[in-house]
Amino acid sequence: MKNCITVCKFLLIFKLLFWPLLPKAQVGFAVPLKGYEIGLNIGGMNFLGDLGGNRGKGTYGPKDLNLPVTHIAMGISAAWYPIEWFGLRLAGNIGRVEGYDNLIKNNGTEEVPRIFRDLHFRSPLYEMYAGVEFYPTCLIWELRRLPPPRLKPFFIAGAGIFKFEPQGLYNDGQGNQRWVQLKPLRTEGQGMTETSRPHYATTAFSFPAGIGFKYDLKERLTLSIELIHRFTTTDYIDDVSTIYIDPALFDQYLSPGDAALAKIMYNPSARNTVFIEGYDPNIPGNQRGNPKRNDGFVTTQFRFTWKLGDIYAYWFKNKKSIFNPRVY
Repeated sequence: MKNCITVCKFLLIFKLLFWPLLPKAQVGFAVPLKGYEIGLNIGGMNFLGDLGGNRGKGTYGPKDLNLPVTHIAMGISAAWYPIEWFGLRLAGNIGRVEGYDNLIKNNGTEEVPRIFRDLHFRSPLYEMYAGVEFYPTCLIWELRRLPPPRLKPFFIAGAGIFKFEPQGLYNDGQGNQRWVQLKPLRTEGQGMTETSRPHYATTAFSFPAGIGFKYDLKERLTLSIELIHRFTTTDYIDDVSTIYIDPALFDQYLSPGDAALAKIMYNPSARNTVFIEGYDPNIPGNQRGNPKRNDGFVTTQFRFTWKLGDIYAYWFKNKKSIFNPRVY
């Protein structure tokens, strides 16, 4: 009993003298968000290239997004976070892109030739990419030795590969329509000696770059919303890049049936009965697309992720703020 009293006195003195100096294992502080995540992505996919767009001069920016042809893009992802504010992501998506010149709003200025061109396309799109994620607020809170925030803005950039297959809607003029593959029709003279233009590949590289916000819904479940633009190494997602060729070349390189189809698909405006002053697309060498800028595409997606392994321990239930947990 006497020894027990002595030990208790010693512990009491130790606590009074040294306890204020010891680090506190407070419930409100988070275990750093390191480890692995797996996720599901769902949202919209849009095309930015030669076809479609809006009034004025065509660009590859937000102005020329055609929301009516937004299509669902779905995928999966996995990420690894070696430190709180930096991560590595591997992801894949399946979607579709489309472009229609007849969606362009006519303002009577620079968009008129593109409207009169009357081209269109659609293409399935399959992509995989690897990217790095950067969370600036997590870095700031870490430098201040504070818990990580619950709402985390981030930037992402990386590189990937994707596959596409442009198609056009053929109309025989009698109400019958069908989608046809455009690449075999050599619409801009690909593989023809007279043009010296090679066949284009339907697999290309992409360079994603975007921003987003990530929010902790539960201890392991997070929700992100992100906007990612892909810069690509091809200008043929929509099968349009350079100039109109002499339609007689189709007869030399294609079967009679394909030649007749190519003449319609490469220049639908040839069927128009109304022409605009100074613009005749039937002249070989006239501009068909813009070869100076490659095509791109954009996804706006929700991303649900599930954290694997040891994570937050006890602190999540004490979060009171979307920015960081309360310190107790």
